[in-house]
Amino acid sequence: MDRLRSALALSCLMFVAGTGAARAQAAPVESPPSAAPSSSAPDSPGGTPSAGPPSAGSSTSVASGGIEGDAPTVAGVPMVDARQQDTRSARYGIGLRGRWATVPKWLLGIFLKEKQALSSYTVGLEGFRRSGSFDLVLGVAWQALSPPDGNWLGKGKDPLTETDYVQFRDFGSVSVDVAFLSRTELNPYVFLHYGGGVGIGIVTGKILGTSNGSPGCMTSPGDPTKCYPLISGCPSGPCSETALSNSEGTFDSPARGSRHNEPNVPSVYPLVNLLVGLDFKIPNAGGLELKIDGGYFFPYFFLGAGTAYQF
Repeated sequence: MDRLRSALALSCLMFVAGTGAARAQAAPVESPPSAAPSSSAPDSPGGTPSAGPPSAGSSTSVASGGIEGDAPTVAGVPMVDARQQDTRSARYGIGLRGRWATVPKWLLGIFLKEKQALSSYTVGLEGFRRSGSFDLVLGVAWQALSPPDGNWLGKGKDPLTETDYVQFRDFGSVSVDVAFLSRTELNPYVFLHYGGGVGIGIVTGKILGTSNGSPGCMTSPGDPTKCYPLISGCPSGPCSETALSNSEGTFDSPARGSRHNEPNVPSVYPLVNLLVGLDFKIPNAGGLELKIDGGYFFPYFFLGAGTAYQF
């Protein structure tokens, strides 16, 4: 009996111990609690705020401002300043120009002893392509190149036999030129432009010449009242248009003048264009501009003004 009781007690003890072990094995192991991120100041006196994920405000700032040195972004799309976009894109426009043209006597004096200065005009159309601070300009213009009638004599020539009475009739040229201009902004409404170009001039009209032979040519070759052609109907200078016209058709010489077309006038000549000026943008007028400029447009100097519209 005692042995039976002992066996029963031992069995109960083993059952209880096995159940406790099973419970211990099945229970989850709890990890120590981690500190929750907080944007509030730390509890420790004078402590440093704990590191945590960036707040919504800082995230928005990075998205809109971008990393230092990069372009700003909105919703992940890089943004470019409008002025930079306009700088990179090409714009086109058209314009009108009018100029006062002059060939001064000091310039003609490089080649001629007697001459007549030119003071005339030119008008033209322009088309341009603008990219940033650079303009490519194509121009077509008419130049009136007729100085007054008068005596002409080349340097080193004999005034008694080689002074001519020269007349220009509708003389001028149609020019086609291309210019390469740089533009510098002085303020939002004023720009400095400067540059140059090349082109061709197509001659129009004619030059009429008559040999002078009067004795006064020796001492006063530039005075048509003393130096004039020896032709019928012209007892003294300057000769009338009727007398000069009636003299045409014969051989021209100092002893007997005969008006004729000058044969050595080129039909086409090269152009060189150098200029500097200012562009004025008109506020609240879209792409409208006014401009003034000056320079050298072979064979004359010029001062001019114009208007242009950029599309």
